[in-house]
Amino acid sequence: MATTSPRSAKQHRLTRRTRRFTALAVSALTLVGTAGVAIGSSVDAGAVATDARTQRANVRAEQAKVAAQVDALEGSKAQVLAALNTLNENVRGQQATLSEARRQAETSAAVAAQAEKDAAQTTRELEALRARVAKYAVKAYVDPPGEELMRRFEAASAQEDATRNAFLNMQSRSDSDVIDQLRSTKARLEDELARAQAAKAAAETHAAEAEGALQSLSAAQSQQQAFAAQVRQRLDDRLSDAAYLSRLDASFGAAIAAEEAALANAVVGIPVAPPSSGGGSTTTTTPPSSGGVTVVPHPPLTTVNGITVASSIASDLRAMMAAASAAGFNLGGYGYRDINVQIQLRRQNCGTSDYAIWQMPADSCSPPTARPGLSWHEQGLAIDFQSNGSFINSRSNPAFGWLAANAGRFGFTNLPSEPWHWSHPA
Repeated sequence: MATTSPRSAKQHRLTRRTRRFTALAVSALTLVGTAGVAIGSSVDAGAVATDARTQRANVRAEQAKVAAQVDALEGSKAQVLAALNTLNENVRGQQATLSEARRQAETSAAVAAQAEKDAAQTTRELEALRARVAKYAVKAYVDPPGEELMRRFEAASAQEDATRNAFLNMQSRSDSDVIDQLRSTKARLEDELARAQAAKAAAETHAAEAEGALQSLSAAQSQQQAFAAQVRQRLDDRLSDAAYLSRLDASFGAAIAAEEAALANAVVGIPVAPPSSGGGSTTTTTPPSSGGVTVVPHPPLTTVNGITVASSIASDLRAMMAAASAAGFNLGGYGYRDINVQIQLRRQNCGTSDYAIWQMPADSCSPPTARPGLSWHEQGLAIDFQSNGSFINSRSNPAFGWLAANAGRFGFTNLPSEPWHWSHPA
């Protein structure tokens, strides 16, 4: 049986260790040379935008579109209040959608910034590890252990030989640990860069969502303000009637005032829409003079069967009342109302500035008070009709039926929300 000398055995072990050492060095050089990072594809941006919140906002917008079609001048109080509630809810919902989209955009941007910061630190760690591995790998590849090292590590005793073997194994494990660190650091960098890219994509998606929500909010607010402007026009029409009619029929005037007060409370706090630049008529009034006590002269007036109106419509009123009498309806009522009375009410309930008297919305006064200069009564061109001594407060009233069928022949039209109110555009 062939025997192997101790020297040959040591050389054999050292040769195997050298080969393993060299192979590890080659592997390290390969790892160092391919330490670039591949970036994965970004997340699907569309998946973030199509969530339940956006869908709810779209439903509210559609409901608001329907609500905006309600005629605030003709509709019942319940219809108008329901429409206002839907429009207000749409504005609140769009505001919430905008806030949430902005919050998510800021959160995603912060995540991306932190991931990029982490990636920068990891890159520095990776470069340091690459430098260590490269230095070790080049040395091991160029100058692997050989005969000289073998002679240097020859031991005079078995114990010393075990010590030298342990030292070589420790060195090998240390080098392997560095390579393992390089691999794990490279994987961590890939994860951080992928996370930064995904967070950036999410931030861009949420920013786009926020921009869309801002446009939707602007549209919702414009829709809300346009409807509120109609309600305020209704308040100007009916509150002036309520204030005047309360002096003639307390319960009737109080009923009108209570109904309109509910609408005034519903629009309080809704910003007044900016004036239209289209050149059409506006619902703001302008004081005929500034400072002091304004006294507005009345138009030429004529009294017909106890109803005072502008002289320009007196003959048409006389003919219509005669026709109604022939049909069995004894019409009476009230026409012209002095604008100066309304000015005084505004001073009392709204304030003494020109803005408070002439332009402040009726719902901003306490109690709500119509603006002067907007009622056709103040021009003598409108009449609140009575039949047989009572105001025509219902469309089911027979006198209303007669007027609806015949008043147009004499130039009179009805304000839909007020069965008693008929006007004549002279």
